[in-house]
Amino acid sequence: MSEHILARQNTQWMQGVSAIMIMLMHFVMQTAHYPRFLNILGSLGVAVFLFVSGFGINESYRDKGLDGFWRKRITRVILPCWIVFLFALPFEEGVFDISRLLRNLLFTDSDLWFVDYIIRWYIVYWIGRKFMPKYTLYVLMAFGAYNIFQMQLCSEQAFSFVCGFVVSEYYNTIKKIRKSTVLTFCSALWLYGCGLMIVKELDCVQLLKGTLPFNFLLLNIKLPLATFIIVLPYLVPVVKRMTFVSWIGRLAYELYIVHYNFMPYISGYVSILLYSLVSIGISYVFEKINVLMRQCGNFLRTFAAVLFIGMCFFLLCKYAMRVTDHYGWISIGYAVVMAYGYIIMQKTNKALAGTWIMKVINRHSNVLFYILAGVFLVTAFTLQYSLDPLQNNVDRWSAIEYPIRDLFDGKFPYLANTHLGGNASPFPVWMVFHIPFYLLGNVGLSEIFGAMFFVLSIKHIYGNKSGMVAMIMIMACVCVWYEIAVRSDLITNFFLLAAFINYTVYYNWKLDTKTICLSVCCGLWLSTRLSVAFPLFIVLFPQFVKLGVSKKVTVLLLSVATFALTFVPLALWDGDSLFGATNNPFSLQFRQGSPIDTILLAIIAIIMALTWNGNKQRLFVYIAVILILIPVIAYTHTMYTCNEWVGLYYSRYDITYLDAAIPFCITIIASAYKCDSLWQGSVIA
Repeated sequence: MSEHILARQNTQWMQGVSAIMIMLMHFVMQTAHYPRFLNILGSLGVAVFLFVSGFGINESYRDKGLDGFWRKRITRVILPCWIVFLFALPFEEGVFDISRLLRNLLFTDSDLWFVDYIIRWYIVYWIGRKFMPKYTLYVLMAFGAYNIFQMQLCSEQAFSFVCGFVVSEYYNTIKKIRKSTVLTFCSALWLYGCGLMIVKELDCVQLLKGTLPFNFLLLNIKLPLATFIIVLPYLVPVVKRMTFVSWIGRLAYELYIVHYNFMPYISGYVSILLYSLVSIGISYVFEKINVLMRQCGNFLRTFAAVLFIGMCFFLLCKYAMRVTDHYGWISIGYAVVMAYGYIIMQKTNKALAGTWIMKVINRHSNVLFYILAGVFLVTAFTLQYSLDPLQNNVDRWSAIEYPIRDLFDGKFPYLANTHLGGNASPFPVWMVFHIPFYLLGNVGLSEIFGAMFFVLSIKHIYGNKSGMVAMIMIMACVCVWYEIAVRSDLITNFFLLAAFINYTVYYNWKLDTKTICLSVCCGLWLSTRLSVAFPLFIVLFPQFVKLGVSKKVTVLLLSVATFALTFVPLALWDGDSLFGATNNPFSLQFRQGSPIDTILLAIIAIIMALTWNGNKQRLFVYIAVILILIPVIAYTHTMYTCNEWVGLYYSRYDITYLDAAIPFCITIIASAYKCDSLWQGSVIA
């Protein structure tokens, strides 16, 4: 019912008003000679948010206890904030500070002080309810008293959260209070706050600014004045006809953490309007993504979509900043369109289920898939052959083509240099794989082949609709088009690996029944690129630990022997160049990171392998995450060692290695379009 004071309809309206006030205050204060009295708008908005948070969190406790307490806080508050912090990284080029990033991610002293503050209140509330449920009020009061002695922003809001908690505790009684009494009480509070606000402006009081007495004075102003906003939709219901305000209330948190990033770009009142609209548009899409992430059964799928969009966003920033100063608008626009496309796909799939449109799509899905595939192939071939590879400042293609060329000329392949003067690093199996494409005159064709093989595997395993979704995602992925354009082989390796793991999972291939086959396959995969070890380990280690001793030894020996055998011909040919050269293929594949990084990644991989527990959706998320962590950990360590924190897009940090995770994100999302059959299949671990 919307008749009581803090009905959901009312709190949503007051949160909308508060979000608008905070955004406008932050934007206006960036202009020259802005009216100082507007500062009060932001403070009142914060007081409302804290009050509603204290009320809402305790109402949830009274209904469900502490069940899911931190899961809700993480998905609703922490993860969205992390996403915003990470998406802002490309725009800090030149001033990137790892300590600042860590403060942001740990909420110790982040750019969004309010989020730090509210998370501390969540922690204190949880401690009180968990260990001292009868004395939670006293725990909150003690923390509120502590905040009086903190910085002004915290001090002036020291008891706003506590007041919301108290109202919740006695809400059954408060709901029975007559409107006239509520009006009288809140009018008195409002007059009290106004009176103290006038006192605050006295010259003698202004001299106390920054001191404890001044902060205590502010404490008696902000929440009393905020009660006017809190009770307004209850006392004057007509204001709720301002549906735009209520709509903003739904995305109030997203608007708060999004608009903050546009503050440095405010240059006047026209820009305030522009960036307000941009902030609202982005927040609308962001809120929809966050809702999907909170829905039961949708978290991992939507998390994979965020990873996919994030990787595309980071890479587009890297490419676009080379050609235009407006790379920010291009990249953000691209990310928002991608996110909205994912939202539409999720809604459309459910909304059209059982309708004649879906029946038509199902009936002609095979034709539609091949139409999409045809468009992709024509575009890919046109793009690749319209560019001269010798003009590319990327030598991955020549790091494969030139060794194969020398191999056919009777020269040792690892002595070949790339067209940029670099060194060849492909392992033997990867070179052999590329020989057919070399004979066709273009090793870059492997990229197109790998993408199509992967998509066809999705289609074969999960059906035509899943294949269509995978094809659409590949065509929408700027990373894939970049790799095709520069004839890179990186993502090809992981397209093929993803297909192999898909078949392994789908057909339930096990180490105990296919010991020789899987062991040999692991050795061959390692002879393509060493980083494939982590995905294979996460998939197969749960089975490995259940094997008997003899089979464990067999798996290890066969895998290592197969890997070693692929190098035997080259070792017999020129062992000194293969193993002893400074830039031999092993040193080149290990050139980033250190043994410490490998140990850390191994620990993470072990935890992942032992915790996916047959949940195949979680398995593919884990693989995507570990493939992202490989370059992130290695580059972070290098930055720390070199004390170089401003080179996120320097050539030494090749962030295109993030592309390795893309096929696994696509698998998670695309496979869902076969009635979630992927997640209903047999367990392989």
